Amino acid sequence: MFRKNNKIIFGIFYMLAASAFIGGTAVVAKILGKDYFGEPLSPFQISQSRFFYGFVFVLIFTFFNKIKIESPNPKLHLARTSLGWIGATILFGSSSLIPVNDAVALNFSNPIFAMMFSIILLKEKYFPYRWIAMIITFSGALILIRPDFSNLYVEPVALVSIFGAICLGLEAIFIKLLTKYEKNTQILLINNCIGLILSSLVVIFFWQTPTFLQLLFCILIGFLMICAQICFLIALRSNTLNFVIPFFYSTLIFVLFYDYLIFRELPDFLSLSGSLLIMIGGIYLFLKETNKDF
Repeated sequence: MFRKNNKIIFGIFYMLAASAFIGGTAVVAKILGKDYFGEPLSPFQISQSRFFYGFVFVLIFTFFNKIKIESPNPKLHLARTSLGWIGATILFGSSSLIPVNDAVALNFSNPIFAMMFSIILLKEKYFPYRWIAMIITFSGALILIRPDFSNLYVEPVALVSIFGAICLGLEAIFIKLLTKYEKNTQILLINNCIGLILSSLVVIFFWQTPTFLQLLFCILIGFLMICAQICFLIALRSNTLNFVIPFFYSTLIFVLFYDYLIFRELPDFLSLSGSLLIMIGGIYLFLKETNKDF
């Protein structure tokens, strides 16, 4: 029982760490998308920078540690990276066509799809309390994002956004499958290589030369995303996907904290309420998971 609880805590810790790093990339992307250090960079260039420098970091690590690429599954890698790229591109595109909060809220439904696919495709066990925790944390996320869905029923873009969330949910399934057959470094290297190729094909239409400080932040976003990916992979290796994925919503709490730390943007009552709800969902899931055998 003690070992099992350690495994649960281990998985939660790494998913929270992944969320903290992803929150960091969101803040860095916000800085690069504003005119703080020069002409704002396009989302496509920020995305390409994340893949480029992420690939460089993993390539250097692979070279110095003499890690060999062993029997990669090209179909799984291509499917995983393509789904992630489509989902991220849809999020960027929909954010310019419908209110950003609505686009983000629809995008953050992807853990729900990931949970559904984990049961259908991965045959993971179904536990009702995990869905209760997911509903609680997702409700907290909606309070934080505060979308206005009043006109979404006639917006085709909203349907496309939901498709993007489905793509990201499926991507999580392919990541889980890859962790069964390949090492973390190999997964990261191939993913960032394919992502770099895909994003580079698009960025040529939006490229602008970054300033020196923007370049440093581009390098930082690549480093933070690699750290996030490593933690995400470790979390998926240690536990079932439908257990660790609800903790992904803590990303919004970290973004809230970073916004205050860097931009001095004070959270209001709704922001604090949403954060509290996400924490309640996480604590509830942890307590149920550690005591479900009793």
